[in-house]
Amino acid sequence: MFYLILLISLLILLLFLKMHIELKIIIKNGRNFSFIIIRFLGFIRLRMNLSLQINSKGFLSLTLRKTDSSMDNKASFEQFWDSIKDFFQYYGSHVEPFRYFKRKVNFNNFSVHSRIGTGDAASTAMTIGGCYALFSIISSYLYTHYRLQKSKFDILPYFSGPLFDLDLDCIMNFKFGHIIIAGLKLLTKKEKAVS
Repeated sequence: MFYLILLISLLILLLFLKMHIELKIIIKNGRNFSFIIIRFLGFIRLRMNLSLQINSKGFLSLTLRKTDSSMDNKASFEQFWDSIKDFFQYYGSHVEPFRYFKRKVNFNNFSVHSRIGTGDAASTAMTIGGCYALFSIISSYLYTHYRLQKSKFDILPYFSGPLFDLDLDCIMNFKFGHIIIAGLKLLTKKEKAVS
């Protein structure tokens, strides 16, 4: 009886457990220092490095790894792109559970600090304007669909030569129970499709 009560208590705790995911993309002097942090229970923190690099074959490779793991297994940009296409195909056939989860996600922060230079003053100014427009559209979308609480853009021109520095910070949160409910909706949909 004690173990049953303990199990039910743990399940209830899991349902209301808040999770925070922070995506930090930092590109400075051509080097990438990006990472993803997953936080829950206030004190448990999992950090994974996220790096984009051009490999020896000229392809962009994506690496997502724990900070203490080796870099032997890298995914090429083509594999990454195929994974994205597969996800959108899967998303299209299971829209309702994903829509439920999307309604439950909140974004706490979306901030961008960047210095951009192309080597030409006119093209630098056009690039800065385009970046402001792009990040404004993303921010507006997050405000409308994900209840974004705070956003900040600080995009500065650099006229002394080519340069691209980026510090992007995005924090989202949701309850673990929302993942469980979306997963159950996904399973029930699959069972109905099989029957």
